[in-house]
Parts: sequence; structure tokens; C-alpha cells
Amino acid sequence: MSQNAFPEPANEPLCVLRFDDPDDLPRLRHEVGKAAEAAGLDPLRVPDFVLSAHELAANSVMHTDGGGTLRLWAEQDSLICEVADHGALEDPAAGQRRPDLSGHGGAGLWIVRQACDVLEIRSVPGTGTAVRMEMTLPHQAAGR
Repeated sequence: MSQNAFPEPANEPLCVLRFDDPDDLPRLRHEVGKAAEAAGLDPLRVPDFVLSAHELAANSVMHTDGGGTLRLWAEQDSLICEVADHGALEDPAAGQRRPDLSGHGGAGLWIVRQACDVLEIRSVPGTGTAVRMEMTLPHQAAGR
């Protein structure tokens, strides 16, 4: 995985999930939702966080031949989710342009960028791709 493309998390992950195919995605959504709630994410934002994690994992399932790994942790005032896989992202502007929503696919990263406070993508040819999304935690939860 390309987890080394980003600095390692400062805190222990709240969850680490391996996923390989579409059948793994319901469990992933459930676990991400539980972890986001436990971390103190605003309940109104939990569905967007879960949807965003699902979109990142679904991209890995659809566009790579080996699935990927999701890690989720709290750091300072943010809840961070990283999805890493062995695929290569060829479009350096992926997720930055509004997609043609009448087509089939191609909107996942754009949706994540709209829902989250931060989206970072690191793709290293021959190594893989890691995508990190962040949502700000309410102040009372940030010290957990």
C-alpha cells in the first residue's frame, strides 16, 4: 500500500479495515459509522463521512485488482479516514472538476471533496494511491 505517501498517523487508528470486493462495503460503512460516532463527529455529519468513506473504498474495489485498506483516526481537531490501494490515479485533477452527472461513475472523488473539509490524494506510480479525507470534530470531542 502507499500509506507511506502520507505521514503516519500521530494516534492509534480507531479502526482498520481490509476490503476486497463490493460485499465488504456494507460492513465498512457500518464500522466507519460506529467509529465516527464514537470519535464525537457531529451526528449531522456522520452520514456524509460514511458516504465519503464508501465512495473511496468503492473506487478501490472498482478500479484496482486487489481492494484496499481503510484506516480511521482522530488527530487534533479532525477525524481522518485514509483509503490506500495498489492502483494508480492517472488524472492529477481527479475530484477537482464537477463531473458530468449524467454518465456512469466518475463522481466519487468530487462527492467526497464536497462533503469533507479536506481531501488529499497521493498517487505514486508502481506503489499505489492513498486518499485522505478529514472532517472537523466539535471542540468538546477534539481532546479525546
